[in-house]
Amino acid sequence: MRHFAFAFALLALGACGERQTSSNVAGCERVAMHEVTWSNADAPDTITTRSEGPSCAQAAVMFVARNADGDPLWAFASTYFDMTAGGIPPEGAPAVTEAQMDEFLAGWANVSATTSNTLPEWLEGVATLTESATTFAYDTPFDRETYEMLRARNLPMFCYAAAVEATQCLVIDPASNAPAMIVAYGP
Repeated sequence: MRHFAFAFALLALGACGERQTSSNVAGCERVAMHEVTWSNADAPDTITTRSEGPSCAQAAVMFVARNADGDPLWAFASTYFDMTAGGIPPEGAPAVTEAQMDEFLAGWANVSATTSNTLPEWLEGVATLTESATTFAYDTPFDRETYEMLRARNLPMFCYAAAVEATQCLVIDPASNAPAMIVAYGP
């Protein structure tokens, strides 16, 4: 009886380790990478953009910033169609080629470092940052005092596309030493 129980336990453990996997040979798994100096002036971070889906038109896309040690700092996910045209693809939308996906991913990954002092000033006495801006609608998770403190500190920052006509800008929060979205903007 003891041998039967031991054999059953081994079979059960073996079954736990089995996984169903499938290969999506006809899918759209593509990757682009770009280095940017952002979180550490002495060691560049890596921006990786990737796609995955049954076709490139149906691909989910991901933007990941990692430090020089490979630790993830920020991740953002969307769909190819939402990032390039908005919404979901209409019935009969043309196929998206691997070359088109590669071009999109390379452009999305190609962020440049800048500094927080390049952001618009949030004028005193104005209720929102958007009311201070002249070109785009701006939104920030911070109150005016915190936003202006971060902006004035001239922090390393990069901005990336978060939708067809929307951008998010990230800084390393000096209080937590963690990435934070300082502002999002668009039309």
